[in-house]
Amino acid sequence: MATGLKRFDWTDLQTFLEVARGRGTAPAARSLRVDATTIRRRIAALEASIGVRLLVRNGRTLQLTLDGERIFAIAQRMEEHGDDIARDATDAARDLSGVVRVSTMEGFGSSYLAGRLSEFVRQHPNLTVQLVNAQHILNLSEREADISINMINPQRGRLMVRRVGQFGVGLYGAPSYLEQAGTPQTIGDLTAHTFITYVDELIAVPHVRWLPDVIEAPRTRFASTSLIAQQAAAQEGAGLVMLPHFMGEMDRLLVRLLPEEINLSRDWWLVVHQDLQSVPRIRALIDFIVDVMRRDHKILQV
Repeated sequence: MATGLKRFDWTDLQTFLEVARGRGTAPAARSLRVDATTIRRRIAALEASIGVRLLVRNGRTLQLTLDGERIFAIAQRMEEHGDDIARDATDAARDLSGVVRVSTMEGFGSSYLAGRLSEFVRQHPNLTVQLVNAQHILNLSEREADISINMINPQRGRLMVRRVGQFGVGLYGAPSYLEQAGTPQTIGDLTAHTFITYVDELIAVPHVRWLPDVIEAPRTRFASTSLIAQQAAAQEGAGLVMLPHFMGEMDRLLVRLLPEEINLSRDWWLVVHQDLQSVPRIRALIDFIVDVMRRDHKILQV
């Protein structure tokens, strides 16, 4: 029996509990919102898994066998423990309080992370999240932020570093610009086009220098330290712009260009000070961010 218990399905055990309480398949089927055939199949599977007969028919009703009575009592205790776990998790979430400060880059923070963090805030009504969109990386050792999500993998300090995903970067332009300047069909065509990019000498994170990976000596007529400002300028037809897909693909005012030829990739690193990684409110937010980025990996990478 011990060997069989390793293989039984929890859904079958829940079905058995419902049948045993209602003394029949029909009440259990209504409670679990499945048909009677499914109820009978699950009970048969459970009996086969644990190697004992749990129920016998007596007229129009089902009755527990002696083994069934014993398993029923155990299953009830297991259900109670499951409820305890659920209540404990709910209470823990409710008890989380305080402030968590997250630092990241402007485009990612504003265009992707802010909307997701609002979901986290709703889940934890006693927690406050501060999102810091910075052009430079805040110093975690000096507690400028609790969590950093950035493109740089730090090699020094008492830090816990985790690669949490990647994002893709492509070339985008507004229809108004393309009507005036033409739509590039090859990488070589880009030499005839105007670009929007960062102010090079003010770049704090070198990984955003993605335009040189596409074209040497691009002709630039508009530059900004803000990626959102670059996006806005591109929307108005000031030139072509390199944007992460989580910004460009969501923008109905821009068209992606040369998707097969231009699709750069960058890493996201989540960093937290070792002294803070086990603090419940910070741990909760780390787990949330990791989960949503894993869930949205297709949105981020395209």
